[in-house]
Amino acid sequence: MAIRKERGRWLQEPVALLIFEGDRPVSPVEEWMAAARAAIVLDILEKAARVETIDRRLLVTNRRWLADEAARLNLAEVVWEEPEEPPHGSRRNPWEYHLGRALAAVILKLELPNVIYCGGGACPLVTEEELYEIGRRLKEEKHLVLTNNPFSADLVAFSPGDAIGQIELPEADNPLPMLLHHQAGLRLVQLPRTLGINFDIDTPTDLMVLAVHPGAGVRTREALSRLPLELSRFEKAKELLLNREAQALVYGRVGAPLFGYLDEKTRCRLRLISEERGMKSSGRDERGEVVSLLGLLWQNTSPQRFFSALADLADVAFLDTRVLFAHLFGRVKRSDRFYSDLGQPEKIEDPRVRLFTEAALEAPIPVILGGHSLVTGGLWALLDAAYATQAAGSTVTADGKGRFESGTGRIQFAPAVYPLSPWQE
Repeated sequence: MAIRKERGRWLQEPVALLIFEGDRPVSPVEEWMAAARAAIVLDILEKAARVETIDRRLLVTNRRWLADEAARLNLAEVVWEEPEEPPHGSRRNPWEYHLGRALAAVILKLELPNVIYCGGGACPLVTEEELYEIGRRLKEEKHLVLTNNPFSADLVAFSPGDAIGQIELPEADNPLPMLLHHQAGLRLVQLPRTLGINFDIDTPTDLMVLAVHPGAGVRTREALSRLPLELSRFEKAKELLLNREAQALVYGRVGAPLFGYLDEKTRCRLRLISEERGMKSSGRDERGEVVSLLGLLWQNTSPQRFFSALADLADVAFLDTRVLFAHLFGRVKRSDRFYSDLGQPEKIEDPRVRLFTEAALEAPIPVILGGHSLVTGGLWALLDAAYATQAAGSTVTADGKGRFESGTGRIQFAPAVYPLSPWQE
């Protein structure tokens, strides 16, 4: 009886969805990213409002329009965030954000017993069913942390909430699950590896992938339609992924589980060049130690011959340019990386990045440029969109729950889950 009563108390403890979305854009492309993330946040909050295992929805932001819109629609309790005051005498920029301190402050002040945390660009394709399951597990299980990626998290759900007071607070969210596991003693559980939980928005390339995927929310689709996105390369890439006569080159920080999934589910033939995984976490990029096979090729030929060589290998190329740029150019400012992703070389300040981007656009094959997210969730989402488009043509519409219907019935998507790594099974 005591156990049953205790479990009943747990089931009554509320689950809070806590979304952090704030930024200080310094270029038009970063403003576009912020506008898209704001729309994604509103769509996710609306889904969460229909999920019975989520009791509270909180939005932490420094963006006035987003705060006002969330409050107007009654989608969330808004926590307005001001820049953190640096310590007296410190030269630290107050806009240098420390996620861990901000997250802990909200959780501990509001005494939240169960927390689902994500950033504004996380999980734009998450379904209500996935949110329901995360909330259910927090209500029924205790002393655990759930995450989409233990080593580079975008979504972290944990109970009890005050466990965050027992860890060394991280500046960013990536290491949060491992800190809660090792320092607070919470049981670590990786969530099912689904597209809804693992695809997130880090770069403009992710926005363009989302723009050709029918699962984007209503507000997200409206926001994307207002942005100057040139999608022809992505539409062509979608077709080629399901073309049995085509070949696709996937380059960059590609993990074995995703490549195995793509190898099984794409209909084209694949070429893989995987290198420099962990270059950020190991500090190799900061120390200038990144070495790239394709980077060496670029240095030993002309830009035109470089992309002609890629065209000899494949009919479409997906390039994680952050590896190439780290090898060739060192640190590249964010706005230049983003304009390169968009295929807008005229707006790129660094002449070396501009030359690379111009050559990619002139290549005889479609070349998709992006970051790490392109060769993880982005490529997965593009394949998913390709199956949806093939099944329903241009008539696909979302039913609001992450499912899709056509005039001829249910659409058959690429399977939504791919196997975990052996250590995660």
